[in-house]
Amino acid sequence: MKKSLAFLVILLVIGATAFAQTVVFYEEFSSSVMLPKANGDWRIIGGRLYQRDAEERLAKINVAARQSGEMQYEFNVRYQGGGFDDLMGGFGIHVFVNNPWDGKSWGNGSSYLLWLNYDPAPTYGPKGFTAQVYKSVSETKMELIGSFDLNRYTYLLNASNLGILIPARIKINAATGSVWVESPLQPGYGFRFSLGAPLGTGNFVALRTNSLSLSFDNLKVTKLK
Repeated sequence: MKKSLAFLVILLVIGATAFAQTVVFYEEFSSSVMLPKANGDWRIIGGRLYQRDAEERLAKINVAARQSGEMQYEFNVRYQGGGFDDLMGGFGIHVFVNNPWDGKSWGNGSSYLLWLNYDPAPTYGPKGFTAQVYKSVSETKMELIGSFDLNRYTYLLNASNLGILIPARIKINAATGSVWVESPLQPGYGFRFSLGAPLGTGNFVALRTNSLSLSFDNLKVTKLK
């Protein structure tokens, strides 16, 4: 009887965990997908989402995804072109976006931007290869709230690695502001930092690029709890 009761408890725990994880957005970018309004040259080609304008510094595309509690963001990205003329380029993801701006803009409503950037003469943050976190409050106002020096990894930015699919996986606890970003070099390991405040809720997620042509696929947003 005790063993049966223990087994039932285990089943209930497993079931509750499975129920708690809900995919709120998932897209493999088939040719039939209707893309929302965006800034930049966003196209679906061969089952991937491309941003083809390597000159555009404020390319951005918003997708609807309700966010609250603990969230996980997954996608893969591949370099397609640009970045060599001015030795500058970046890409990232806006999370917990409210009041998004579909057109050309510096910020993106109320949101946080997790940004990977290479810039030899930056306006914000240290030189070279960095990970940055921005807090956006409107389409025109965004401030840098965190920066992490990644120059020890600059050796990876070479021609032989340009065609590699780079996986991204990010977990965010909206109640605490805690963020975990998985290392693309060591799956299961990552970097943890805090946004310094609770995030509340969000209704959109946005991908964006700066001076690069990139392609994305398998964009998945999951509510963990």
